[in-house]
Amino acid sequence: MTISMNDYPQNWPEIALAIKTAAHWQCAHCGHPHDVASGHVLTVHHLDGNKANCDPANLVALCQRCHLHIQGTYHPAQEFLPGMTPAWKH
Repeated sequence: MTISMNDYPQNWPEIALAIKTAAHWQCAHCGHPHDVASGHVLTVHHLDGNKANCDPANLVALCQRCHLHIQGTYHPAQEFLPGMTPAWKH
């Protein structure tokens, strides 16, 4: 699946910066801080997969590692086992 920058709103850089700043530049899943050298580059994930839906409730700051893992395994309607729900899902 190819994602074009055309899929994002024009003000995406500002939106992404606000989400990362609100997360204190740490991954909401693993807690690792933004650190390019270690491969923990902070990104912003759209929970519903819709790049046009930039409601803050639909966005979560994730390091690139967690982003790729979650994007490959999480579906918006997915149920989690008790005690296994990621903090950002609350």
